[in-house]
Amino acid sequence: MSACSRHITWTSAAVFLLVATSAFAEEQDKPQARSVSPDGKWKFRGGAAGEQEDFVIAKAGSDETSLVLSEEEYADGLAEALGRAPGYANIVWAPDSKRFAFNLQPGKAYQTAQFYQLDGDTWRKLDSLESNTATFAPLERSMAKQKKKLKLPREDSGWPIMTSWQVREWMDPSTALIYAHSQKNFEIKNETESVRASFFFTLKFDAVGKWRIIRTHEVLPKGVGGLNAEERKEISTIESEDRELRSK
Repeated sequence: MSACSRHITWTSAAVFLLVATSAFAEEQDKPQARSVSPDGKWKFRGGAAGEQEDFVIAKAGSDETSLVLSEEEYADGLAEALGRAPGYANIVWAPDSKRFAFNLQPGKAYQTAQFYQLDGDTWRKLDSLESNTATFAPLERSMAKQKKKLKLPREDSGWPIMTSWQVREWMDPSTALIYAHSQKNFEIKNETESVRASFFFTLKFDAVGKWRIIRTHEVLPKGVGGLNAEERKEISTIESEDRELRSK
């Protein structure tokens, strides 16, 4: 797996929010988020002053901006609060540099990814992950089963800790591996109970950029049963990142 084809960001959402404040002071001394495409022709960077400091895609070796990933995508001032550190938003490039995923956090309890495809010399935004119920329905079903086991009222929606979709890697130029995680807390007899679900989704893109899910697999709380080699590798990385965040 090429280092250019993957660039990891968030793992444990709840831990991320807990360490965000302390991480901010450390990240201010670090350079802005930056990534170069595998073919060396494109770069992801923080925008210049005239671009309202948005994240942008530009041609490598040039100040020319090809695509602005608008600041309007962000909510609650989190991008500004975290100084746009590399751990906040990133690009995951496809190996042929014709597509990329932009992992971002538009809300305090919400992470997602946007897909873009290169048509000629122009980057075009593709359908979002939320455009297909097949991405979020499995998480909702899993969490509903857990609520039932806890004998929680159906109308009790709890309070969200994090719902997250993140692109972990491009397995080839047209295949992306997604890790999805959702967690809510509920109050039961003056005690807090957590309901959470995690899934891997494998997305396949056609020539025009339309994607479909070709594999869905739940990540169980213990063990790696049923996961394929790539998923086992990623869950190991996720657990390692989680331990690193908790140690800070």
